Amino acid sequence: MIGLAVSPGTARGAAVAVGAAGVDVALGTGIAPAIHVVTPMFVFLSAALTLAATVERTGLSERVAEALAARADGSSFVLYAYVCAACAAMTAAVSLDGAVVLMAPILLALSRHHGAPLTPLFLGTVVVANASSIAVPQGNPTNLLIIARLGISPATFLLHMAVPGAIAAVLCAACVAAAHRRRLGIRYAPAREQQSIPAALSAAELHAGAALVSAAVAGWVAPLLGIDPWWPFSAVVVLALIAGRRRPAAIVPWQIGCQIAATLVVVEALGTPGVERLGSALPGLLIVAVTAGTASALLNNLPVGASAVALITTAPIGYAASVGLAVGSLATPQGSVATLLATTLVGSDAPSLRVRQFAPLAAMAVVVCTLALWLTL
Repeated sequence: MIGLAVSPGTARGAAVAVGAAGVDVALGTGIAPAIHVVTPMFVFLSAALTLAATVERTGLSERVAEALAARADGSSFVLYAYVCAACAAMTAAVSLDGAVVLMAPILLALSRHHGAPLTPLFLGTVVVANASSIAVPQGNPTNLLIIARLGISPATFLLHMAVPGAIAAVLCAACVAAAHRRRLGIRYAPAREQQSIPAALSAAELHAGAALVSAAVAGWVAPLLGIDPWWPFSAVVVLALIAGRRRPAAIVPWQIGCQIAATLVVVEALGTPGVERLGSALPGLLIVAVTAGTASALLNNLPVGASAVALITTAPIGYAASVGLAVGSLATPQGSVATLLATTLVGSDAPSLRVRQFAPLAAMAVVVCTLALWLTL
């Protein structure tokens, strides 16, 4: 299984996983269950990443950065709170991966044009995107895998995971703020010396903003109507892109889809080790959450998530695994695909995530979040 964690989300990692799955298929393992589980995640993630990239290219992110800087009026602490809130909202709308695509240019603009402290803003974005992603079904692709695997409704998932996700996000954001309180105590320039952004929104910005809001509303309203949110969300994105004057290139994460599907096939062939015996008691949930979090931190939550989903047979165990995969992965820089993506997008300006600082934070957040989850069961 460690071999399947090679280069998560890359062509190399997908090739290793597909090769291993091919052997199992040749020996008689079916691929239909894996395709059934992965399809909604793959479609939603493609739509979310394409939408996020489209919004970023219009320059709307730059305008959002100016609005946040002006709103916080020079206070880095207030700006940090606004950035974390914006990240949580974007995560709920376009998933944690889409959120970091949208947030990265905002953070760079705040740092370069206003002198805002990049390190705490970046770390706050990373921890909030990962931690809050478990709060709503569409916040994390793993949530979609778990829902499809167990056949539970998005509303049921939201009922049990909204509060734990919110608690994890607030706790992690507060800890980052406390650790970087000196940097956040320094004021920044609330306005740029030379304002180069037009006062009125361009047609491209209006279209991108409307697409983002419409897709988010569709994703949120769908569960209330008993509909899985990823299908209406994806449909709105497709229609919005077709209606646009420009034809943006679609972002299709085929490497991620292939690696997850192949990993599911391999784990299915290995068999289920009986994790359902752990039940829904707090000790069992903690074991699942801590184990999933540790494995994610060491290997990355992409292959570990695919493996865990294939072994899950009950909803409480699935919820606990989701906690570990999202929150526990914060312990190391390579633990989360979203963290790696954020680091790549920010580039050389990205601060390092120190294991000595984030491992205890991730461990504490996993325990607190699992306790909150147990109280909802």
